[in-house]
Formats: sequence, C-alpha cells, structure tokens
Amino acid sequence: MAAELMRLSKQQHSPGRFWYWHLLYWLSYLLVKFVFLTLLLPMQERDVWPFLWIYALLTVLNILVTGLLGQHEIGQQRTLLRQLQRLLMLLLPWCLLLILLRQYLMLNYTSDVFQDISSVFKYFLGFAMILLPLAGWLAVFMLLKTNQLHYASLQKQHQLSQKARQARLKVLRYQLNPHFMFNTLNALNALIVTRNGAASEQLIQQLSIYLRHSLKNQQDEFIPLQQELEVLSAYMAIQQVRFGERLQVHWQVPEPVPALLIPPLLLQPLAENAIQYSVAEMTGKINLLFSLQLQDKLLHITLAQQGADASNGWPVATPPINLTNLAERLQLLFGDAASFSFSLSPAGFYSQLSIPMETLYDSRT
Repeated sequence: MAAELMRLSKQQHSPGRFWYWHLLYWLSYLLVKFVFLTLLLPMQERDVWPFLWIYALLTVLNILVTGLLGQHEIGQQRTLLRQLQRLLMLLLPWCLLLILLRQYLMLNYTSDVFQDISSVFKYFLGFAMILLPLAGWLAVFMLLKTNQLHYASLQKQHQLSQKARQARLKVLRYQLNPHFMFNTLNALNALIVTRNGAASEQLIQQLSIYLRHSLKNQQDEFIPLQQELEVLSAYMAIQQVRFGERLQVHWQVPEPVPALLIPPLLLQPLAENAIQYSVAEMTGKINLLFSLQLQDKLLHITLAQQGADASNGWPVATPPINLTNLAERLQLLFGDAASFSFSLSPAGFYSQLSIPMETLYDSRT
C-alpha cells in the first residue's frame, strides 16, 4: 500500500503527466476543429486553408501559454478555490488578447465571411470561439489538480499512520521486563560473593551480548534470524547461570539457519514467560525446548516445556502484559497473517509464533 501511494503521488506531481493531458486536450480540440471546418466550409463553397491555419496558430499559442502556466501552477500548494481564482485572473487577459488576434486574422484573411454579420455579433462569435476551448482546458486542469490534492492528502494520512504505528511499535518493544535486569544483577552479586569468577565472567559476557543487541537495533528494522537466535541463546545462558542445573534448554534449529529477517527482540517475551511460569515457580529440573520449523509457507517458532501443548487456554483472565504487547506487535507488523498462541497446563508452559515466510525473506541473499 505504501509503495503504491508513493508511486501514485509521484505520478500526480510529475510534469509529464500534466503535459500528457494538456497536449491530448489541445490536439483533440484541433482535430475536431479541422474536421468541422473541412466538412462545413466546402459545402459553403469557401476556401478551407485560411481558417485551418488561423485555428492552428491559435491552438499552438494556447499550447505554449497554457502549458507553461499549467506546468507552474500544477506544482503549487493551493486550495482549489484559490487555484481557480488565480487561473481566471491570468486567463482573462490572455482570452481578450486571443479574441483581438482572431478578429484581426479573420478580417484580413477571411473577410468574406463577415460581410453580412454585424460587428457586435462578430466579437461575440470571436469571444465564444476563444472562451469555450479555454474553459474546457481550465476544467481539465482543475480535474488534474483535484486528483493531485486527493492523493497528496492520502499520502499525508498514510505517513501520519505510519509514524503512529512506528511509535507504538517502539513503545511495545521497549516495555521489557525490568525484573530480568534486577534478577541478573542479583545473580551476578551472588556469584561474586561466592567467588565464582568463571560463572561471573560468563554471566557478564552474555549480558553484554544481550544489551549490545538491544541498543544496536533502535529503529525496529528487521534483522537476520541468526542474530535473533544468538540473542535468545545469550538470554537463556544468563538464566542457566541463575538457575544452574535446574534449567536445561534444548534447541531444534535447522542447519544452516534459514536466511530470513524478523523483528528484533521478538522472542524475548516468550523466553521471559517460559522462565517465569516454569523454572521460577516450580521445583526440580525443567526442560525447555526451542523449536524452529518451516512448514506450509509459515515459520513456526515454539518455546515450551517438553510435553506441553496448546490444548489448554491461559488460566488467568488477564494475560501477562509482555505477551499482550507481543500479540499487538505482531498485529501491527503482519496483520492477520501471523498468529500467536500460548497456554499453561499441568504439562507446563507452551508458546508458539507462526509468521508467513514471504514477509521474512532476506533480500540480501
């Protein structure tokens, strides 16, 4: 939709588009005039050529003058009423000048036509012959101007909608769970107190990877799937340092990783809730399975406890805010083409994203 609006907007502001309709109008007028004169005048036993070259000259003058005027005015940002008033003020002197020129040429080269016509009617006829084609050109120009202003308005509305959408996406992306940072720093403090230098160094290294990724992708542009998986791996490594042997993460990712692009930090809400509703609230060992599958032209991303599925609904009336934000973010990015499911059952936590692959292909490959 955006690309189509941009293309149409460029067409509306293109001088070539104005000149196309401008020349089409005047050449059509000249053709009709030629046909009319070549059919009517021979029946009256009059010479056709004086009339033909006079109207050809007048049409050429109109093409040049109204063409330059229209090319200048079509690019001006004026309301339709102001544009009409300005063109009427500019065209009126030109119309009077053409009437005088036409009368002069007719009197000097086709004087036999006006032998039985009063001078008042001569000028009235000349006024009509000049005014009508200029009025037709003015109508064509105003239609082009109306069309241009319409698409400019659509483009402006679309730009405002895009800015609002991008702002909302940034808000949703930056609403990260603050408990993650507090828990990570507490885990680091505990490792330092117990003088576990190797684990502390590993935790700092993984936290550095995670934060670098968060700060690097500020514009919400799509990033390679491989990079997002590395960040998720760093997040899980931090959690494994926190919970030790209680947390086991198993990865089912095809090799090589598909060359797809996804939004940054899309998988973190799944990981946060997998940790919160499994390891943090249960005793004993927890096995989390991360699965990535390409099936039916969809990218399926699943993070769940082994054995859990989506057969049970969410057990609380209000879902966690980060999962609600994730669902809204998917809707803004992909519309109804993407889906998100999550549940909590006796078998454990389950979550899955399904995104159409045609929106994720890496154009660089």
